[in-house]
Amino acid sequence: MYDVLWAAGVGLFLLLLLWPTQSTGKRLLRSWEVPDPTPAQIDDAVRYLKRRRLLYPWLYVGLSFLPIASGRGVGSLAATVLGGTLLAELIATQLHREGPRRVASLTPRGLFDIASQYVLIAYAAIVAIGVTVLLVTLRIEQLPVLVVSVAAVAVITWAAVARPADGDEQVDRALRTRSVHVSAGLGAAVVGALVGGGFGLFCVLAWIAMANTHHVSKKIFW
Repeated sequence: MYDVLWAAGVGLFLLLLLWPTQSTGKRLLRSWEVPDPTPAQIDDAVRYLKRRRLLYPWLYVGLSFLPIASGRGVGSLAATVLGGTLLAELIATQLHREGPRRVASLTPRGLFDIASQYVLIAYAAIVAIGVTVLLVTLRIEQLPVLVVSVAAVAVITWAAVARPADGDEQVDRALRTRSVHVSAGLGAAVVGALVGGGFGLFCVLAWIAMANTHHVSKKIFW
């Protein structure tokens, strides 16, 4: 019961702290290369954030029932917050949005049209290193958590490419890129939390870098 109350408290605290406002939506769009967003575009960004953050308390409580998230220490906090936030991103990408009709793009959309290759390559490298370390150190019991996090990132990335467009094209593209980069960063941080040590700190820094990579890179192979 204490773990459930602790997780609910953390979720409610983050929900209140990060509750989206018009200024939050405007700042989000400007940071993701929509320089002068209109009120309608800002409303889109606010809805995008609300769909994710309203899930935090519920998912954190759910994760508190898992053995890996038991207790109220720093490790438990990291597991709950990172795992819950990644799951919130996953669930939110599957929700049908209220507002303008969803339409398919006439131009085929590729993964590297909306996501940076450098972010995705860095994430893949971190996962490979994490799997290797867990196998070498015989921490096989942690691999299922890593596999679930990788699956969540994969589904979020697939949805960002495949789902029909939502409303304003400029905002839709910016938020697709944000979803992929933020989820890859969260996935990297989950790997770091599982491995721990200096690699864990490196993964936190990678998370910050990925989540703040706003430009889509040019293709590496010509």
